[in-house]
Amino acid sequence: MGNLLLGQIMEGYSDALVIAVIVIGILAIGFSIWGGFMQWSVFFRYQANNRRRVEGKTAKQVAEEMLAKLGYTDIRVEKTSYLWLLFFYKWGNRYSPGRKTIFLYKNILNKNTVTAIAIATQKVGLVIQHKQGDKKMKFRAKWEVWTRLAPNMFIPIITIGAIIDFALSGGDMTKFGIVTLVFVGLSIAYTVIAFYALYLVIPTERRAGQLAFEEVQKNNLIPAEHLDRVKGLYDAQVNVYIADFVLAILNLILDVLYVASKIKK
Repeated sequence: MGNLLLGQIMEGYSDALVIAVIVIGILAIGFSIWGGFMQWSVFFRYQANNRRRVEGKTAKQVAEEMLAKLGYTDIRVEKTSYLWLLFFYKWGNRYSPGRKTIFLYKNILNKNTVTAIAIATQKVGLVIQHKQGDKKMKFRAKWEVWTRLAPNMFIPIITIGAIIDFALSGGDMTKFGIVTLVFVGLSIAYTVIAFYALYLVIPTERRAGQLAFEEVQKNNLIPAEHLDRVKGLYDAQVNVYIADFVLAILNLILDVLYVASKIKK
């Protein structure tokens, strides 16, 4: 939607709106480049460490051993479904509190590389937070799926209201607008809550890495020569979440400006 707005900024909008769109557009491009750099940096780090074998257990086995030592025997470690692979690829390696399961991609689950074990153990860190009743983690868990959709749902929700409004009014534009305004309010409320949950991904993922690292060290689950690399992978992934969140905020602002431009016009 942001690209559509940028393509229309010369069609009679006010100078203030044009300037706002240009500034936000430039920031979005800048953060897109930065976010892309962070993602590629993490990707190459993951690839490099995915060639480093860890003697002994697979990622699934290490995660299950961590869970057993913590007393969390009700938590399973399973393969991510193809549905998540298709629609939420970046979120496929995850902990689902509702299903009491750590889901990992097949190429992570049964491998004994530094990358695979780092990803699996970091998800155990999320389990620890949830089991300890961490408020941030509990709020994030309730909005798990909706958080994924947050950046792209602002305009669709408003559009649904406009369609219903148009149908109920029989196309009479003098009666058009009430339902749309209600859906605008619903869209704003949903977006605020979902974006807060999306923001909470950052501190909970960072804390998960810290907790996982403590458990890994305490129980000697990973040979000492791999510990620095594992910690580096924990930290690197958090930077990607930060970049994604900032970019999602900028795209939301562009969507808001798009709606404002339509109303003003």
